Amino acid sequence: MKDVNISDQKDNDYDDERLHKTIRFVVFSLEDERYGLSVNRIREVLRVGQIRQVPGSSAEVLGVINVRGIIITVVSARRLFRLPDKPLSDQARIIVVELDDEHAIGLLVDQVQEVQDIPEHLFESLSNYNNSRGAKGISSIAHYRDQVIIQVDLESLFE
Repeated sequence: MKDVNISDQKDNDYDDERLHKTIRFVVFSLEDERYGLSVNRIREVLRVGQIRQVPGSSAEVLGVINVRGIIITVVSARRLFRLPDKPLSDQARIIVVELDDEHAIGLLVDQVQEVQDIPEHLFESLSNYNNSRGAKGISSIAHYRDQVIIQVDLESLFE
């Protein structure tokens, strides 16, 4: 049996990117987990500024922001994924995502890590588990470059 070293694995990852269809993701973190959102759905990434609270809104809604004259609702990704709140750090960002042609929402995350092209065949579907507790908003998981990337499903997250 042949030993595989780290440099061989990196070469294999590079080959995966060249030979297979890839999906470009903005990778962000919540706690120690890494999540991916397709860049096709992302309008922009913003530093966290003043978020104005909206009385009577649901627990996930932190408030609204004004982005060049457009009011965007900001929701906590931590709360959506049932994680405890924590104080905001300098790395926290608001990812403005398009829900459809007319609606966008800001997703507050702990940190935006990077943009990655991940081979599509590496994603394992979680469709069998979407109705279980905690799987809402997650469509698949990829094991890529010694990381686990959780693919966010915006439709199920905001239904």
